[in-house]
Amino acid sequence: MGAALTLPPLGVGAGRSGLALLREEGSLVAPGEPVAFCSLSLDGAARATFEGEDVAQAVLASPIGGRLEFDDAGAGGLLDERVFEPWRAGETVCRIVGATGEAPLRAMILAGRRIGWPVDAGPALLPGLYSRVRAFWGEGAAQAPVLAIMGLCDATGFMRGRRAAFLELFAATHGPAHVVHVFEKPLAPCAPVLLDGLLRAPAEAEEIAQDLRGSFADARPAPSPADLVFAGALLSQLGASPLRERCAAFDSRGLSPGRAPRFALMSSSAEPRALLRHRKLGYRLYILPDDLRCAGPAVRAWLSAAFAPQERTLDDIARDYAQLAQAAAGTRLIVVNRMSSSGREDILSYAPFDPPLGRTLAFVAGKETNLMLDDLAAAGALGVLDVDAIAAEIGGARHLADGIHQSEELQRFLRGEVLRILADAGRAFSPP
Repeated sequence: MGAALTLPPLGVGAGRSGLALLREEGSLVAPGEPVAFCSLSLDGAARATFEGEDVAQAVLASPIGGRLEFDDAGAGGLLDERVFEPWRAGETVCRIVGATGEAPLRAMILAGRRIGWPVDAGPALLPGLYSRVRAFWGEGAAQAPVLAIMGLCDATGFMRGRRAAFLELFAATHGPAHVVHVFEKPLAPCAPVLLDGLLRAPAEAEEIAQDLRGSFADARPAPSPADLVFAGALLSQLGASPLRERCAAFDSRGLSPGRAPRFALMSSSAEPRALLRHRKLGYRLYILPDDLRCAGPAVRAWLSAAFAPQERTLDDIARDYAQLAQAAAGTRLIVVNRMSSSGREDILSYAPFDPPLGRTLAFVAGKETNLMLDDLAAAGALGVLDVDAIAAEIGGARHLADGIHQSEELQRFLRGEVLRILADAGRAFSPP
């Protein structure tokens, strides 16, 4: 029959859907590899604690390697999406052929807070668009330090993984973990934006909302649906600081109080040389051009009338990082640096380029940014995830061709480096 793999204890009451398979029946799986997932409905105190998170799911991984055989292959149809039976710890759901004994599956809990109305998106991992998603797993997850990811693709892609559900990180981490991804849409998480949010009082957030509502009331033509969706997502981001927000978790011993992030992974590529500053209220915005195109005419008119462009020098960026690190006491900043050379540069003379060269040549700007980050790291303000050195070691032209989007091999190196950074800090993450 094979070794029985059973549902582990969650530590809270919950119902579940049928299993949606991540690996086919008869597949060879490695130890720690995710094999299936299901939707969850939490009960009691856990349900109240997780209020506002529209989606909860459990991803199950085999603790041992071998050929997979399912006892519970899912009921199919809507029963693989809808919760219809209780979670029963000890229930056998699959087996490893040729092995003996019994072992609990590893479980990773996913929770997501959607940006808009909770529209169903089918039997998928984390379906929909979220303002925040998180994952926690392992015995001791309720006490594990929280790692918040706040960046662009170069900081989020290798942590979320190919299916954007933390599967690779889950498989690579033996110990307990708790990881949160705060989305960069529509507000990109650069240091001044995060600093403003960290220091913003509730009354100031209400002033921001009133200003936008007043602009919409006077808008001609009236705000479009695109304006309303964009404005709602923006106000949601401006009304809360991801560095202060507490995230609860549970393990077999029960539910824990929420914990603020102990580490924050950021992207230096998210630091613009110009952003928007509100003419009256003084807060700052940075919205990526592709995201701004999704806004309607009323939002664009408000941004044009209420904000003024603000230039930033490299010294300004360094100061913003230092101020954020000081204000976010208790949260260690880890910044992904920039690729400074792809190996494809063929400039024979710099004479045709106007100084400062960092304004016109991306690889020069990358070198300047990396030196600035090294100075901050030497002063103890933050840690640096050196993608520049790692990409140069394995081949930047192949693995980081455009300077920001990484190959799968480079992502694997970066995940391992994050795990080592956290393990070196004496926390409950451990590399494979």
